[in-house]
Amino acid sequence: MGNVYSCRTCGLVTKDKGHLCNPVMAEKVVACRFCGTVTGDPRHVCAPKVVNLKYVCDSCGRLAPKSELLCRPTPLARPKKAAKKVAKKPAPKKTVKPKKKK
Repeated sequence: MGNVYSCRTCGLVTKDKGHLCNPVMAEKVVACRFCGTVTGDPRHVCAPKVVNLKYVCDSCGRLAPKSELLCRPTPLARPKKAAKKVAKKPAPKKTVKPKKKK
């Protein structure tokens, strides 16, 4: 892997420092094995990872698929599936025919 730079201002990570406003050599940068994003943040969570995550650490907030990987694991609360609401059809509008004048 070539040189990787991060921006001191916004935190963006790239291999081309010309695209950054305040580039510095990035430390401990790796590519995510799930989505390929180059990041130095060990807390990076991408959509493919979310499917496997089941625990959160009460101490540091780190997420993990297995409780053994955390010091104080707590199961993640999964959102309940919302019941489908059945929408009533609006009553048909009655059309009033104008009366003919004699």
